[in-house]
Amino acid sequence: MRNRVLSLRTAWIVLALALLARAGSVGSFRGTIVEAPQASSGDRWIYVQGRNGTARKVEISHARVSYDESLPAAQRQDDPKDALVPGAEVRVSAEQGTDGEWKATRIEILKTVARPGHAASQSAFPPAG
Repeated sequence: MRNRVLSLRTAWIVLALALLARAGSVGSFRGTIVEAPQASSGDRWIYVQGRNGTARKVEISHARVSYDESLPAAQRQDDPKDALVPGAEVRVSAEQGTDGEWKATRIEILKTVARPGHAASQSAFPPAG
């Protein structure tokens, strides 16, 4: 009986470790959004450059986007997604898949960029409709 319990426990540990290995890496990083290379109009990606100069390509289509509580209301747009433009400073929570791509779950906008004359269609998210 004792060997059976030990085998069952070992099987659960192996299963748990296999699931963790398959899930990918979860991380949080901050940086400034930089211009993306030319991409098709349907893509929902941003490039975030950290202080050390390295940039990460981040898929943002399923991310919850919000403003940091310290950002004044006067610097906020109605839809935070419209503020995801080059020059904005962000904090990203994301999961890195086995393919190496980062998929954001949450994006906090820490600093916005004044972009007079730019329509919402200039954001990383195309207008709905």
